[in-house]
Amino acid sequence: MLELALSASVMMACLAATFQFGYTFYIYDQLVSAVGNGARYAASRTYRSASPADLERSRTAIRNLVVYGDSRPAADAVSLTPGLKPENVQVAWVMDETGKPSAVDVTIVNYSVGAIFGAFKIDHRPFAEFPYIGRYAPSESEP
Repeated sequence: MLELALSASVMMACLAATFQFGYTFYIYDQLVSAVGNGARYAASRTYRSASPADLERSRTAIRNLVVYGDSRPAADAVSLTPGLKPENVQVAWVMDETGKPSAVDVTIVNYSVGAIFGAFKIDHRPFAEFPYIGRYAPSESEP
């Protein structure tokens, strides 16, 4: 009985650790897909920068796509990944020497994956950069 009690506790600890690792890896894989999709979407989107509000509206659409899978989600939309919020998505355009975007960067910041024994903080990972192929229209306003 003593051997069973000791081996059962070790096996339960190993099972719980395996579950936590698997769940964290599953969530991270979802984040990788969401960031890649958001960066692809951002790279083909029209770059409109008539005002700072236009850039913020564009960032909001990209963040919403990463978090909800839709650039214009419904009011009751649920995040694709538990606990992920638009504030956790960072979007930045890489500008060339002429001031035009040459690439777009999308990453996740300050996000925690909660599991059985604690939380794993994910910061500046995953990261995706795609070359900008969209239309450059700096004098237009975002609809």
